[in-house]
Amino acid sequence: MTPEQKLEAFFANDAAPARDLVFMTVAAQRIARRRAILSVLACLPWAVVAAAVLWALRPMLDMVGAGFGELEPALGVVGLSAVAVGTVFWAVRRLALG
Repeated sequence: MTPEQKLEAFFANDAAPARDLVFMTVAAQRIARRRAILSVLACLPWAVVAAAVLWALRPMLDMVGAGFGELEPALGVVGLSAVAVGTVFWAVRRLALG
């Protein structure tokens, strides 16, 4: 065996792995975090516009809401139920192990 072959055999045992799974996982997490932050920031102008529109329509909504006098408690329960169902769906999706 020549010295070059011995040297190649020695370095062949210490070769780096083809894929570094820890690095790939950390890189994927950073990319996902960056995309999530950018998605939230992209929705921010829409939230500001929606808030301004609802603020401008508030007097009209008060007039419409006056007609629902007897239904206000029921509508509150329906709204609270909708928020609860949405929260449960979000939690199940977020905490799913599969």
